[in-house]
Amino acid sequence: MAGIVPKKIAELNVDTRNALITAIILTKTTPNTFLSRDSNEYRGVITFTLRDSKRHIINCKVWGTKEQVTDYSRNFKIYDIIDVITPSIVPTLVYEKSTWADNAHFQPLPTVPYSLVVNEGQGRLDKQNYRDIDTFRELHNLRRVPHKPLCSALKLQDIRYSTKESNAKAQFVDLLVLVANQRPVKEVRSKRSGELLSCLELIVIDSSYADGVILSIWQPDWILRAQQYWEANRTVLYLIEVKLSYSEFYKSTTLSFTGRTLAYENPIGEEVDALVQFAAGAANKSWDALAFTMNNQQDADKITTQMTVKQIYARAEGHLKDDADQFTAILYAMLTHFDFDGTTQIVSRRCKSCQALLKRNQTICESAQCQFTFSLNHEGEKYEYFFNMNVQFTDHTGTLLEGRLSGAVAERILALTPLEYQALNDEEKEKRKWKFLMEHLEVKLLIRKANAVRRQLSILVVDMKLIEIPALAAKISVF
Repeated sequence: MAGIVPKKIAELNVDTRNALITAIILTKTTPNTFLSRDSNEYRGVITFTLRDSKRHIINCKVWGTKEQVTDYSRNFKIYDIIDVITPSIVPTLVYEKSTWADNAHFQPLPTVPYSLVVNEGQGRLDKQNYRDIDTFRELHNLRRVPHKPLCSALKLQDIRYSTKESNAKAQFVDLLVLVANQRPVKEVRSKRSGELLSCLELIVIDSSYADGVILSIWQPDWILRAQQYWEANRTVLYLIEVKLSYSEFYKSTTLSFTGRTLAYENPIGEEVDALVQFAAGAANKSWDALAFTMNNQQDADKITTQMTVKQIYARAEGHLKDDADQFTAILYAMLTHFDFDGTTQIVSRRCKSCQALLKRNQTICESAQCQFTFSLNHEGEKYEYFFNMNVQFTDHTGTLLEGRLSGAVAERILALTPLEYQALNDEEKEKRKWKFLMEHLEVKLLIRKANAVRRQLSILVVDMKLIEIPALAAKISVF
């Protein structure tokens, strides 16, 4: 390596020759291959975003044959420490938005007005050989030291309604979030190329909005890293320049991890400690369609607004819909569906540790954290039964189909536990059913609107009691 001079990113300029830049990979693009017009052979290009100090970041574009670029992509991973040897140093007008706006959608914004270019015959990449342990340690620690202050991150509550149209101009924001859940990777066929692409959806939260927002990741390297290292309710991400858009599919604001996005895992800072503390104190959520039936802590005494079935639907998904995630209502109606002694499922199972709903044939939660907890010191069943049943109410304006009676609320109203229910014979079940079925009731409801995490309207019974006809008539006549 004679004649090669070690340089920091801050020291580079267009006249620099024979430079050696040692840096950590913050992110990289998926290799792009194309057919060369000159030689009729396939060539490729890949971009690495590098960092060598607390302040400076630079992009390094590598050109070569398809095989060379594929080898670079396979051998150099996110957070590897590498040497960039004798690259070309090319000026980029990063400070003029009119000149970089288009390209900035595809790569992170550097902190210097240059980029590195490696081509055949001009520069190469090499793995760091750890010849300087102190330098290696300093670079390695940059994974958790963001180049932008944590206090500049927005809150999820601030951005949830910032865009409401799918064709609106893309916005990029900085967010500090906690990974609440990972969904299974799904395959999506590209409209442009027809190839199958992998997509990982995460649910992320912060202290301002614990109901969660969808974060989509399409980059294979970041999908793999998320699957290997990111843990629900443990991993904090500082997302820099994450894309904000409105999803017609989810009918809400979602986040997308793009080529422009950088992510710092579990960064160091007071804001991160506060977010982790918030997550530890928050109620466990299973983040499935029935999660909110298990954590229903609404105070029935505070529900005072009377509505009809028609008004509930209008406010939940019709012309009276507003930006609120949920609302409460008192409904005076007849219980017209209550299959307490039939074939529909009345009792379900949930994990004793995280409260997640289990499938009918499951006896233990799939969460690695729960399995670890049970392996330490736990005897007996690893699940518990809870009431979870559909109920429907009808008044003079229509029928409310999505009602759900569940958990402790159901036990109190029915004066029965799930285990006691399972011990009842058919005659006893039928007798208890007709105590409520086709009777007039005062029902207090919590209505949660559909969103990206909760795809369907959810209507939870908070309280339910029989009401006499004279009292019912008085309520309806004044409404």
